[in-house]
Amino acid sequence: MLYAVETLNLTKRFPVQKRYRDLLLRPFYSKEITALKDVNIKARKGEIFGLLGPNGAGKTTLIKILCTLILPTSGKAFVNGLDVTKNEKKIKKIIGYVVSDERSFYWRLTGRQNLFFFAKLNNIPNREASITIERLLEFMELTHDADRMFKDYSTGMRQKLAIARGLLTDPEIIFMDEPTRSLDPITAQNLRKLIKEKIVGEAKKTVFISTHNLHEAEELCDRIAIIHRGEVKITGTVEEIKRKLDPNRRYVIKLKNPQNGLLQSIYNLTSAGKVKVIPDGPFPCNTQIEVETTDSNGSISQVVKEIVGMGGDICSLYEKELSLEELFLEVIDTENRMAGR
Repeated sequence: MLYAVETLNLTKRFPVQKRYRDLLLRPFYSKEITALKDVNIKARKGEIFGLLGPNGAGKTTLIKILCTLILPTSGKAFVNGLDVTKNEKKIKKIIGYVVSDERSFYWRLTGRQNLFFFAKLNNIPNREASITIERLLEFMELTHDADRMFKDYSTGMRQKLAIARGLLTDPEIIFMDEPTRSLDPITAQNLRKLIKEKIVGEAKKTVFISTHNLHEAEELCDRIAIIHRGEVKITGTVEEIKRKLDPNRRYVIKLKNPQNGLLQSIYNLTSAGKVKVIPDGPFPCNTQIEVETTDSNGSISQVVKEIVGMGGDICSLYEKELSLEELFLEVIDTENRMAGR
């Protein structure tokens, strides 16, 4: 299969700038920081692939390598089967790069003029540029504000113009580096809808997006890779990652006026794994507990049967799904424990 993006043991190291003392005393000593280490990912065509990680995890470095802006130290990276170190010009013709850096626009030019300027940089003929820009302004719902100066744009409008700029060359693959950063929740939601419904749904583009917003990754992406300190920890759909990181199933049981000793008896049930009381429940006379089953099929029936047999009065029961945030923290905490932090 020809992937939209594929990396093989991709590694990037940056030299650390020496202090004056080191220049004098150790002129030949060199130190490096590893930004990416043996990264292996595969993004399919026509999907939204999310790169999820905290600030400083290596997300922007990876995107810049894929956009041929910086070279890897070792390993391989391919965009539509093209090697990023050997096919820079071909790759730049088929990709778009969307950044949230407002300084890359000219603030005293209008939105339309900014797009014309970047069309010129991409060697798009004037007539073709005019048609493309009008289409993109309508596509991004910026037609009515196209002749306002960029400095008067809201943050959301600036992000939309950044996406329009990334689409100028009609790329097959669009790389987006935290496109909803600094946006208010409503604007961010609208932008995610635009990406999913218009750019991928209507225009049939492949989107490779980096984010540290867990809700955004879960809502927007078909598959994700969690990256931390330059290493990809796990890749797959959210459901696949949940199954890999947390194969057990959890249930929340609400008990009505549990008698003394009942909770302790539930703690000792062999059919129940971890049991904990959920504090500050909404009903003062009731108690909510979270139970992790030990049944290989994840069935809660034996636990329920034993609780009822001990005189427990169950008001409600539902299965609890771990959020992507909880899974993300599980990945980070596991690594920290292994590193002895």
